[in-house]
Amino acid sequence: MNLKSALTVLVLVGLSLSGSAQQTPLVNHMYVNNYLMNPAYAGDKGANLYLLNRLQWADVEGAPETFVGTIDGMVGNTNLGYGLMLMNDVTNIVGKTGIFGTYAYKLPLSDKTQLSFGLSVGYEQNKILFDRVNATNPVEITLINNVEDQSNVDANAGIAITHDNFTFGLSSYQLFANRNGFQDETSQANYVYSFMRHYVANAGYRIQLEKDKLFLDPQVVVRFANQIDAQSDFNLMLNWGDMAWIGGGYRTNYGANFIAGGVLATKLVGSYSYGRSVGPIEKLSANSHEITIGYKFNGTLNKNDADKDGVYDALDKQPNTPEGCEVDGFGVALDGDIDGVPNCKDQELNTPLGAGVDEFGVAKDDDGDGVINLYDREPNSPKGCPVDKLGVSIDTDMDGVSDCKDMQLKTPLGAEVDENGVALDADSDGVADLYDLEPNTPHYKHIGGIENADASDCIVDGHGVAKDTDRDGIPDCIDLETETPQGALVDKNGRSIDTDNDGVPDGIDREIDSPRGMKVDKWGVALKDPNQMDDDKDGVPNAIDLEPNTPAGAKVDANGREIKAVVNPATVNKLEIKDMVDHSTEWEYYMVVGVFKNKGNVKGYQAKLQTKYGEVTKVLVTKAGYNYVYTKIVSTQEDAHKEVDRLTNKKVEDFIVGNPWLWKEPKKN
Repeated sequence: MNLKSALTVLVLVGLSLSGSAQQTPLVNHMYVNNYLMNPAYAGDKGANLYLLNRLQWADVEGAPETFVGTIDGMVGNTNLGYGLMLMNDVTNIVGKTGIFGTYAYKLPLSDKTQLSFGLSVGYEQNKILFDRVNATNPVEITLINNVEDQSNVDANAGIAITHDNFTFGLSSYQLFANRNGFQDETSQANYVYSFMRHYVANAGYRIQLEKDKLFLDPQVVVRFANQIDAQSDFNLMLNWGDMAWIGGGYRTNYGANFIAGGVLATKLVGSYSYGRSVGPIEKLSANSHEITIGYKFNGTLNKNDADKDGVYDALDKQPNTPEGCEVDGFGVALDGDIDGVPNCKDQELNTPLGAGVDEFGVAKDDDGDGVINLYDREPNSPKGCPVDKLGVSIDTDMDGVSDCKDMQLKTPLGAEVDENGVALDADSDGVADLYDLEPNTPHYKHIGGIENADASDCIVDGHGVAKDTDRDGIPDCIDLETETPQGALVDKNGRSIDTDNDGVPDGIDREIDSPRGMKVDKWGVALKDPNQMDDDKDGVPNAIDLEPNTPAGAKVDANGREIKAVVNPATVNKLEIKDMVDHSTEWEYYMVVGVFKNKGNVKGYQAKLQTKYGEVTKVLVTKAGYNYVYTKIVSTQEDAHKEVDRLTNKKVEDFIVGNPWLWKEPKKN
């Protein structure tokens, strides 16, 4: 074929600047494989694999040749069908190859009626095979062995309805109506070919000649598209139990066809169709051949309905639906409130979602308080107790004991209570543990109340703390000395301790080992005899001091001579209060409560003092690398004594090593 003839063929099949023509392949075996004429039929005849080859006008060069491979079926015991179609169609120098996947949905409308929907989406490659052209003109040589191809995504869709033995379907092909084009490299002419939407309508009816054995199947198929005359197929088939068939038909504007085939061993399918052209085309070729082979994976869809609910057994997800119950499209009895009891037996049609129900569909309420278990936050409410909307027995004071059992309806919020709802009072002092700052008061008498037989004369305040007039830590009911001076140390009976019997109680006494019989000042410090002057204050009177100018703080022997000792950097500047110089211009004095070589221990120690005593401290780092925790910088001996007394009265010494002591550091310029 030369180039001129080839372009003529293109025009005839619709390849032009705006050309269109019949563009879907014609086949005869739609009777055997109804998936070929409508995607909605996918799965209607069970799971099947088919291969089809058609050679039209066998004696004409470049005549149409079609190959189609399909597989379709149902997805388990569901209403969903699937399909896959592979296709290759060549007409002269025009070719099309494609693959389409299909989704179908079967909706039973009654026990005899089914509505089906189908959608196919796929990919196809359209080709112009110039390599089939025999170019005699050298100008045409550029087209030899050239193949113009373009690829498109396209879709097909269909709908079908089956009622008893009648079926009707309508499908559409080439939904996207793609447009492709190419340019003649010789003439620079642009050619465009477009794909029109095609529509196929089919109708059929099965006439039973002998029950379940012999049938007569008339069928009509009409194809139509815009600007194209409709083409109709009229077929009549004689069928022996879907195991063998023979028949024929007539296709308008084409001719007659004959078809025969059958199933071997219930699985293998073979069928042949012969076509005979009539009219003008008969002069070119009268013969067309089509053959189909296939494999049936299983039988057709079972349309029995054992429970008579209008849903086929093959699709019925509840094959034993109770008689008279309304069902959904899957044959499951309707259950409006989704409680597991069908509406036809449910005595409570609006049970809240998720609620457990009894056999009659009534939401369970195990404790019978009027609130169903789903919402009941107290599923074992005491019988007879009023409850709130969440099923919790009312507890006015929120102490965890229902009002119906609470013997103290106004328990303070947060107080722990006993089984009767009475606030716990461990020491029975009339102050609930929640507010009691002294929960273990040993003895008590209720304020303004009747004396308890087991009580002493101890009286507590509103916080449950026993009265202690002199604040020495001993309750008045035990204290034998209720006016102990503030700061004095006392024994277990509240009496002041005076170790050196100088009349100044320990805790106030700044010299608890004063020589017996000596007069002391108000701080318990022995008054000096004028004859015992000690200018360098080393503890040795001038009269016998062999070294009268001993440095302040130096240790001396009995004759006042300085005892040279190995200097300990941790205590080198430690001194007694009596050795400090008031308002010194040379030294800064620190009241130290702790010494640490390891800096990592300092913060924990400071935190303990602040937490236990509310004591805020600071840190002095010496040249030797020691960390001294101090409470205050003092400038006089009196200030130092006051700070020691303050710390002693707070009992801070319980958490430090030794009593507070002084440390001196040179003043910074």
